[in-house]
Amino acid sequence: MIDDEQAAELVRAALHMPPLAAERQLLTQSGNCIFRVDLPEGQSTVLRVSPHRNAFAHTGRNLGILREMELPVQTVLASGATESGGSFIILNWIPGRDLAYELPQMCPEQMTRVAETVTEYQKRVGCLPRSNGFGWAPIGGHPTFAQWTNIFGEPANDSIAVDATPLAQLRARLRAVRRSVEPHFASLSPTCFLDDLTTKNVLVERGELQGVIDFDTVCYGDPLMSVGTTLAHLAADVGEAGRFYGEELIRCWSPRVDALRATRFYAALWLVGFVAAADAVGEIARATELVGIADVMLSLAET
Repeated sequence: MIDDEQAAELVRAALHMPPLAAERQLLTQSGNCIFRVDLPEGQSTVLRVSPHRNAFAHTGRNLGILREMELPVQTVLASGATESGGSFIILNWIPGRDLAYELPQMCPEQMTRVAETVTEYQKRVGCLPRSNGFGWAPIGGHPTFAQWTNIFGEPANDSIAVDATPLAQLRARLRAVRRSVEPHFASLSPTCFLDDLTTKNVLVERGELQGVIDFDTVCYGDPLMSVGTTLAHLAADVGEAGRFYGEELIRCWSPRVDALRATRFYAALWLVGFVAAADAVGEIARATELVGIADVMLSLAET
């Protein structure tokens, strides 16, 4: 990838303006490098660089559609190919930090406003024309999965072994919950939603929502998956300080019993994934903590 100096030069060449400073951001987005680049007169930009040539092929169009729907999204200032065969995109800077970092300082009223606003954004996006397939695509695209359940792989019916590891036990329980939510999956049509709008990509400053980011693709399927993913990140990364926000998201969506169970399945799915990731790198204490969190979420889904 590139360093700060190369990032500044890329922005200078693309915008024909002399950068004052470039600083790599400690974020990860699908292998992208992300920089904040400051320009004269108090302006700042975001530079995203990917090793893939077509990483941002649909980002500008997606953002344009979302802006027309009055979502506070970024504007593309420039984009193109890098000398190494990858691609870059430059966007305006939106102040604030990811919601996960702001929740501990937020009061309940602020959490409610953000939850209601994020839900409203998702419901606006859900009014876009539906797709012919399920999964990830640019807005108006047609992903290739014929059914929503297909994105989770083939279902299995194996039982829990007596000597199974905690992770194996969680996975077996997760498979059982999945079987119970298959009727909900079968009832779904491919509705557009912003799957990565969770505790990240929702930028908040002093308790107020400033904007939403990262729309290279959208997802067609069940919008409640974004709620489940948010619940998982709240439980794993924020803890008690984020519990009320999760409750407010569920209140805003008011899912029926079958949809609520599916939402908790999505949360458990991500949590079990977090356990597996911690276990794989030998983070025993973190894996043990996450096993307990995933157990609680699975218990809610099982009832």
